Amino acid sequence: MDKFQAFSFAHAAALAVIAGATLAAVRVARRSPERAARAERAIGAGFVALWLAMHGWWLLPPRLNPTTTLPLQMCHWTALGAGLYLATRWRPLAPILYFWGFALCTQALLTPTLGEGPATHVFWYFWLSHGMIIGVATYAIVVHGYRPSWADWRVACLAAALYAAAVIPIDILIGANYGFLGPTKPDQPTIVDLLGPWPARLALIFALVAGAMAALMVPWALARRVRAG
Repeated sequence: MDKFQAFSFAHAAALAVIAGATLAAVRVARRSPERAARAERAIGAGFVALWLAMHGWWLLPPRLNPTTTLPLQMCHWTALGAGLYLATRWRPLAPILYFWGFALCTQALLTPTLGEGPATHVFWYFWLSHGMIIGVATYAIVVHGYRPSWADWRVACLAAALYAAAVIPIDILIGANYGFLGPTKPDQPTIVDLLGPWPARLALIFALVAGAMAALMVPWALARRVRAG
């Protein structure tokens, strides 16, 4: 299989493997915290090395295509953050993993813009990197006890604004669509198709991003009120 189709058996199987691997990691960590801590560092460092190797490979001719192969997607940086978080447990990365991961990068899991199938290493890296994002974000909450706050939401929003400020000029300059913020659209169907023409859709994208991340904060805010009341 050298082609991937969204909503296919391969898609469902990839999501099931991500869910199963996350559940298994949580169980192992609860049973043996010391062994889990060593494994976290090794897996995190290994993934960072893989991230650097893969994105370096895509930057070499003949694969280099400035409109598609630069490491400028939000999920690229969130995946790198997942590896660094596992390797270091640096808490400032947790808000990015939680808010960007669940509010934004889940779209890549549900409506992947992936064309390559299981016969290619691109397929496996796509699902590994996106699985790292969601898996590590879940792991931080369940195992490390991370609890997001409105201050974390503001950090995530500010980071998203800085990302957009950096990427939009590049998208305009080279005709790309990094971060789904450029004037073009992906070949595969995504939520961007429903948001109208560019650049007017940028305002909707910014509002949806902030709103989706705020929705992720609501259960935690309500839980704190219940405990306090």
